[in-house]
Amino acid sequence: MKQKSIFKKKYFELTGCVHVHTKYSYDCKIPVSKVLKAAHKNGLDYLTINDHSTYDTRKDVAIKNEKDIFVIVGTEVNDQDKNNHYLVFNSEKMITKCDAKKYIKEYKEDGAICFAAHPIDNRKTTKFRSYIWTDKTINDFDGMEIWNFLSSWIGNIVPKLNGIFFVLFPTFCVKKPFQESLEFWDELNNDGNKKSAIGSVDAHSEKIRKFGINFKFLTHKYLFGTVRTNVLINLESKLNNKTILMALKNGNSYIVNYKLGNPHNFFGGISNQNENAIFGEEIKFSDNLYFYFRLPKIARVKIFRNGKKMASRLDEKGKFKIEKKGNYRLEISRFGYSWIFTNNIYVV
Repeated sequence: MKQKSIFKKKYFELTGCVHVHTKYSYDCKIPVSKVLKAAHKNGLDYLTINDHSTYDTRKDVAIKNEKDIFVIVGTEVNDQDKNNHYLVFNSEKMITKCDAKKYIKEYKEDGAICFAAHPIDNRKTTKFRSYIWTDKTINDFDGMEIWNFLSSWIGNIVPKLNGIFFVLFPTFCVKKPFQESLEFWDELNNDGNKKSAIGSVDAHSEKIRKFGINFKFLTHKYLFGTVRTNVLINLESKLNNKTILMALKNGNSYIVNYKLGNPHNFFGGISNQNENAIFGEEIKFSDNLYFYFRLPKIARVKIFRNGKKMASRLDEKGKFKIEKKGNYRLEISRFGYSWIFTNNIYVV
């Protein structure tokens, strides 16, 4: 956990992994204690566990005894066709295996904080089924996964062509999120919906059996060092599960692929020297308005307005002039791989 300045405001920054599975999911056998051990080894500040269609994970003794990591237990539900996967937090209700409109509406009414999981789930082979968001007009959620590491990894596999390489070198095979995910997210924000973006690992711990031996890959320990969502929480607020969830909901966060480097001392925000805004916040349009950024190392920085690229530069610090109202975000890459995606700052 570290503290840093962004313009005149100061925030706690917490790094964590979203969308993690344990033995309480039907498709995972990893004990919660081992998951938490892997989280500690990767230096995580928080973790969200979304086991399929259950809240039983909350009763696990390892969670009750955890003192150093904020463990947020929600669930993951889906419709009767196993599509429209939905990450649910801040609710006691279990609504699943029905039409997505029903559980989205009911969770909304219940005050839950929810995110569409891997809404774009492309595949290059029919060997693996996809789990898609079937109707983009059903979007009454708080935010969505724009980058799901497991989904991106599976989506590019053609077993007979590159399967072994993907198992041995998964990092090299996940270069960026699906472009359709970014486009869906931008469309929602351009319609005035203000949807936050999260990055997730969707950790299950995979394995294959060859020559009578089980080989494990994409373990929790490995995945916790890939795509994370770092949240920013004002120093005046308490650090707890509630404030972390609110930061995720409001988009006071950014997504990082840690395999490309630790974003130590990274910041971005819009300012006219008198007023400032970080990710997820609004700021009034005025003269001398700039989107500032600082990075720990040189990278390709692109600024987007309403989903359209406006400018690009290769640098470790700098600023972009803001000349119009709109939704502004950064995409940052290194060596042709996506590194950082910020949530939007809304210039109104």
